[in-house]
Amino acid sequence: MRKYFIISMMCLSMSLSAQTDFLQFINSVDWNSTENDFVTKYSSQVTPRNHYYSDYNKTKTDFEVAGIVLGDKECTASVFVDSASLKLESLSFSFGKVEKSENALEDAIKFSNEMDNLLIPLFGEPDKRKDELDSKYVNSLDRTWYKDNYLIEVRYMIFSDSHLYSLSVKGIENKGADFRVAKWGDSKKIVMQKEGKTDLSTIDNLYLFSDFVAGISCDVAYIFTNDKLTMAKYLFNPTHSNKNDFIKDFRELVNLMTEKYGKPDYNAPEWRNSLYKDDPDDYGFAVSLGHLSYSAGWLGETTGITVALYGENYKISLIIQYVSKKYEGLREKTNIQSKIKDL
Repeated sequence: MRKYFIISMMCLSMSLSAQTDFLQFINSVDWNSTENDFVTKYSSQVTPRNHYYSDYNKTKTDFEVAGIVLGDKECTASVFVDSASLKLESLSFSFGKVEKSENALEDAIKFSNEMDNLLIPLFGEPDKRKDELDSKYVNSLDRTWYKDNYLIEVRYMIFSDSHLYSLSVKGIENKGADFRVAKWGDSKKIVMQKEGKTDLSTIDNLYLFSDFVAGISCDVAYIFTNDKLTMAKYLFNPTHSNKNDFIKDFRELVNLMTEKYGKPDYNAPEWRNSLYKDDPDDYGFAVSLGHLSYSAGWLGETTGITVALYGENYKISLIIQYVSKKYEGLREKTNIQSKIKDL
């Protein structure tokens, strides 16, 4: 089970209290500790705070850490734990109130630039960045950085007369590899050395070979963007005379993935044409026509995983797709540049 932690920071004016450097603090956190472990480790800084329970995450907080310094800002982090196990689940900050402003958008852009000037020297350019400033209701300035042991998230909501800034750090479980033997960002050469299999593809950004997964014949595809591994797929090649057996394969793969990653975040069929909806014996045929598709997915901190069954023109496709969250921006930017070249 993936464990993670969220540190939400409240930026205040500098005080004379005991202070801890922001980067040193987040690098010192044991992302697998319990509430008691955390409170003991930071006993000189941890203080009780008003109890708060999040029904959405099933977490609670009773402690906070003050005096964390980021540049010329002083920050406070609240400690959230799983309400049942008391395992550290997140460190989440709550502002006392949304800051009021006569020129909210202008002030927010100024403050966002100030924070960028503090964070970018520490972590580099954001891996994901969203500047949405043309909405009539709520604008946002969001950033995400992915590091080995944690990710840093900025969520900045800008309303007509106020703005709310949240900086969070989430711990990431070190799995060793993101897909098979490879990690996101690996070059094609490194992945080929790790796998040791002959490349069946003639495309520069693709490494392809055959294998068996869960007893089913498949092609394994590593997909690269600017020579960085950003996506990977299993493309299954089962042969069935009864097309409903493809649905059985899908469900078996979902069950195996559930054993490894836990309950999927979504798992449901989708009917585009209900012609065969009342005939379960023809569901496989409906898939081959594109009338019916199945998908299940896991939305991890660093990786999105999808098991999908779909079809068109009497041909059925069964895949498992792994997508790097860190390199989403790189893929999108490269795709846009490719489309521009085609104009």
